[in-house]
Amino acid sequence: MRIDANYDRSRLIRAAMGKLPCDLTIFNVQLVNVITGEIYPSEVDILDGHIVRVREEGAEAPLPAAARYDGEGAYLLPGFIDTHMHVESTMMTPENFGRAAILCGTTTVLVDPHEIANVMGIPGVRYMVENAAFSPVRQLNLAPSCVPSVPGLEQSGADFGPQEVGELLDMPGVVGIAEMMDFIGVREDTPRVHGILDEGLRRGVLIQGHAPKVLDRELAAYILGGPRDDHSSRTAAESIANLRNGLRVNVQSSSLSDSGLGKVVEGIRGCRFTDFVSLCTDDVHAKDLLETGHINRVLKSVIAQGIDPITAIRWATLNGALDCMLEDVGAIAPGYLADLQLVEELDGRNPKAVFVGGKLMCKDGVLTADLPRAPQTAFPNTVHLPEIGEADLRLAAPDPTLSHVRAAVVPCMEGGRPKDTPLYEDLPVTEGYVDITKDPALCYVAVFNRHGKGGHTVAVYRDLGLRQGAIAATVGHDSHNLTIAYRDPQDALCAIRYLKREGGGICTVLQGEILAGLPLPIAGLMSDLPCRELVRDLERLEDSVEVVCASRSLMMRITILSLTASPDLRLSDLGLVDGKRQRFVPLFPEV
Repeated sequence: MRIDANYDRSRLIRAAMGKLPCDLTIFNVQLVNVITGEIYPSEVDILDGHIVRVREEGAEAPLPAAARYDGEGAYLLPGFIDTHMHVESTMMTPENFGRAAILCGTTTVLVDPHEIANVMGIPGVRYMVENAAFSPVRQLNLAPSCVPSVPGLEQSGADFGPQEVGELLDMPGVVGIAEMMDFIGVREDTPRVHGILDEGLRRGVLIQGHAPKVLDRELAAYILGGPRDDHSSRTAAESIANLRNGLRVNVQSSSLSDSGLGKVVEGIRGCRFTDFVSLCTDDVHAKDLLETGHINRVLKSVIAQGIDPITAIRWATLNGALDCMLEDVGAIAPGYLADLQLVEELDGRNPKAVFVGGKLMCKDGVLTADLPRAPQTAFPNTVHLPEIGEADLRLAAPDPTLSHVRAAVVPCMEGGRPKDTPLYEDLPVTEGYVDITKDPALCYVAVFNRHGKGGHTVAVYRDLGLRQGAIAATVGHDSHNLTIAYRDPQDALCAIRYLKREGGGICTVLQGEILAGLPLPIAGLMSDLPCRELVRDLERLEDSVEVVCASRSLMMRITILSLTASPDLRLSDLGLVDGKRQRFVPLFPEV
């Protein structure tokens, strides 16, 4: 598909033939040609936001352009393309995300708005599309395919089947189907998943994938189901298996984890052809975006793994466009949109200048374009909780007369990541409830449905990293229920009251007092603050996290403890989930 399908081809032809002056010429640049892999001096002529002609050294323009921009000898690259991300994970609105990402050289993003879809359904997706229209970065939204991500194992605020996905695909600004996380549903060809994929296949649109640890015949079945790519590889075996079978690989480095990037690149390194490799961020937080970059941060990591810089740049540009079925971005050649960036070195540093559609958006790290702002949107409070008492935050023993009970305990690795197999420990029982007060390595985690559907689960975790107090969030991938880690139920109640009052967010509590809170009133997921102001508030929150936790990282870890699509132990509002086998784990195995 072409992003701009309504361009005037006749005007571009006339300009190329010297019968019409161009709007802009960018000169004195070293052009990086991602089609041939060459670098050479060039001048680029632009009309109506499109590249008309790339003139090599010595070739003159028949007519002077209305404006000229001196590249001062810098490299001219296509704008970067993020093939898969969730804008809501930045905790910024699409508009404010775009104002931050453009400074990093990103000009196009494929957005999966399934975070807000899980809270607000189709109206939430519509908000993302409408607000993105005010972003300097092109944001192409996709129809979320997994709302909830794992039906039957969690409850969200909406339920998307084929009808809802089809309705979204017919919405202007929605260009395909977002990551199909239900790889078991694809493999088993369930009616719901088959119907959702049919909506995309019969329209001939992009269908993105998500298939962690899916190999051999299951991988073949997944590809036959319809998904085109995968960003969830974490090992060399996964990445090479995907490529050998024709499933495109989006090399990912997210704020939650980039620990697998080196292994993924290792699997790719021996391939003669890497046309099926692109880059994505998946989940990038505002602080990382501000301090380390966006797709250029992933580019740095890939180059650090020994990938040739021009190859890595192709992955971040043309390959991303090809993966996402976009015909007019990703390269510098006649007919492509003039989404361009000037950089001093080919190492992933922030650009000197960025153009989108031939318009200068930023220069020397400052947004220069005079862009209209999105109108203010009044959001309802999306934190719908029943009355919660202290008893709801305790883990009741199946037999209150027991002095001890054998219970499932979720063990965590360094950094608080849950393992995939529970421990079964004999825990003391006091007044009918499991008692963790004498073991400082234990804490409770509770997930409460916040979409008005009832349901909650309390479980015991070991080595999560919580030392005292509580930390709570309404950001809880992917159904975004309310998740709390706590030692004292009274601290948990304080956190719940705060988040309910603010319409969502993240907070820390100690001895019944709020240490710090970050309100996220837009669906309990996003703030309307610009990037720098949001990062300032996030740093205050992180400082408070260190008071109650062993590591600041638990602030983000709390948001994925309920990610039931992950192949580890996860907690939902319906129970403790074995993510690998997609089934519940009993909290008390002997009951």
